[in-house]
Amino acid sequence: MKSIKTILLIVIGIFIFNGINAQLTNSTTLKEKEGLGDAEEIIQSYVSDYQNDRFAADAMLFGIEIPDQGSWTVTVTGNKTEKGWEVLLEAGLPKTPTFIYVIEYETLKAIHEGIINALTAQGKAFAGDYTPMSIKQMEGYEPSMEEYAKINPFSFHFWTRGFPEIIPFGEGKTRRAHGSNFTVFYYQTGLRTAWYRVLPEERVRDDAREQAAPFPMLIVAIKGTTEGEVDGQLVSLSEGNTIFIPAGVAHKWWNETDKATEAILIMFGEGA
Repeated sequence: MKSIKTILLIVIGIFIFNGINAQLTNSTTLKEKEGLGDAEEIIQSYVSDYQNDRFAADAMLFGIEIPDQGSWTVTVTGNKTEKGWEVLLEAGLPKTPTFIYVIEYETLKAIHEGIINALTAQGKAFAGDYTPMSIKQMEGYEPSMEEYAKINPFSFHFWTRGFPEIIPFGEGKTRRAHGSNFTVFYYQTGLRTAWYRVLPEERVRDDAREQAAPFPMLIVAIKGTTEGEVDGQLVSLSEGNTIFIPAGVAHKWWNETDKATEAILIMFGEGA
């Protein structure tokens, strides 16, 4: 009788253990399906890549915050080691006031998978526009204009893997701003570059607030014909042509064809 009770207790114990184990397994599977917990692994891959980037010679301190996933501090010391430049990752936000990348997890994955680049994820027409990746300044962080100007090129180099750095663009690798789809190529002081894809019936810079920029630009048509108005004058910009827009000149564009048109935008000079 005693041995039967013992056997029953063992059997019950096995059932309980299997039930707990199944719950843990299901929880782990759900975690894997939802992608929870691997944000740090993705961030670490960028930290490791940046250790081999020549731009890591310049020291930089910043934070990364992924809502519902966690927050981290990245310290680029500017020190050279046997394995490359020293770039450190630790949990938690920086103790010294600096800037923070706030990135939605799905956007972090999209950047990681090459679906979109970091500068495109931050692109917007107006300061108050929503972006799935943004830069937040910590309380007490008061960068000089020179320090603040370094953030855009730094964002490009840190969040773009490999050398030479390659920027994919095309349908499905864009966000929307100014009325059409765009991919940002590169920003630094005095230079902004992007690719635009204007779908049929779309209107670009139709809002009067964004029609004139304080710096000159070149629009290089690479596909189709886009109609426009520059300083009140109607113009057609066709594939194989480039138009120069002076600083302060109002311009807007629209696609009257049944196919998407494409152009490279080069903004340059003081204020760009």
